[in-house]
Amino acid sequence: MASPPKQRRPRDAAAIGALVGAVIEPVCAKRGFATADLIQAWAEVVGPRYARATQPDKLIWPRREAAAAGANARQGATLVVRVDAGMAIYLQHETAVILERVNGFLGFGAVSALRIIQGPVDTPPQPKRPKTISPAAEREAAAAVADIESDGLRQALERLGRAVYGEVERS
Repeated sequence: MASPPKQRRPRDAAAIGALVGAVIEPVCAKRGFATADLIQAWAEVVGPRYARATQPDKLIWPRREAAAAGANARQGATLVVRVDAGMAIYLQHETAVILERVNGFLGFGAVSALRIIQGPVDTPPQPKRPKTISPAAEREAAAAVADIESDGLRQALERLGRAVYGEVERS
C-alpha cells in the first residue's frame, strides 16, 4: 500500500537579518572574524571620529605552534584596520584606546595588536535629509495628527506626513 503524499508546509516569514547573516558569516570567517558583529558595530566601537574613515579588514589569529612556543609569543589576534590616508596617523596614536574598545566589545582580550593599512574605505550611505515643504503643507501635516495623544507616535506620523507632502509637492 502506498503512503499518502506528504503535505508541504509553507515557511513562516523570516527576519532579513537572519537571512543576511547566513550569507555574510562564511565571508567573515574567511577574514578571521567569528561573526559579523564587530563589523556591524564598528561605528559604535571606534566612535564618531573614526567611524567614516576606518573599517576592520581582517583578524589574524596566531598559529597554534607560535602560541604554544612560550610566554614570549603573542597570545591575541592582530586586527587589520583599513584607514583613509589622512586619518592613519591619528589612529596610530590612539591604538591602545581602539584595542581597549574592541576587546571591551568582544568581552575578552582577543585582540592584542592593531595593524593599520592605508587605503580607500567603503563609507556607508548617508541618510537622506528631509525635504523642505511649504508652510501650508507643514501646518496640514501637524493638524492631521494633532489629536493623537502619544508623543512618539504623533511625531513619527508628522514626519511621515511631511515626507509625503514633500514628494507630492516635487511632482
